Amino acid sequence: MLKTLSLTITLTCCSATVLAEDYFSLPEPWSYNAAAETQKLMLASNDGYTSAKKTSRKTPTSNTEFNERMFTSNKIHQYLGIGSMAAAIGTALSPKEEDGAHENLGNTAAALGVAAVITGFLFHWDEIKLSNGFDDPDNLHMALTTLGTLGYLSATDKAPQSGHGGMGSFGGISMAIGIKMAW
Repeated sequence: MLKTLSLTITLTCCSATVLAEDYFSLPEPWSYNAAAETQKLMLASNDGYTSAKKTSRKTPTSNTEFNERMFTSNKIHQYLGIGSMAAAIGTALSPKEEDGAHENLGNTAAALGVAAVITGFLFHWDEIKLSNGFDDPDNLHMALTTLGTLGYLSATDKAPQSGHGGMGSFGGISMAIGIKMAW
């Protein structure tokens, strides 16, 4: 605890000295020029800039807000992965009976997991570089979520004849860690 506290204090002091160099250099009282200091603060002001008025470019007259699209290729991939994880949690919490919610949610988790893996490969193929190994977070995300989906598929294949809870749990944990890696 003492090491953590002393490290925190040391890093805070070091960062404060760096900040002090940029922000706390006060001018001499007899040479203070308020107009010059105001100009430094208004770097993005366009009031006195006349060459923009001479050009033929038209600026937009209304300030439209950027609205992010609800369905993009990346969001579809995310929604499928999160849906798979939600179905897996529902599977674990539902009563273990044949032809009931447990079986249906397990099959849904496996199907959504397969769809998430397929869309991940389709939409993010250019981000996968196996030469980087598992040091690359994208590669680790790909490996963990693929293992999670394989765990789901193995659990649904073994059920209900033999024990499948271990593989289903492995799939859920692997999928959760893989999704967390991407966020």
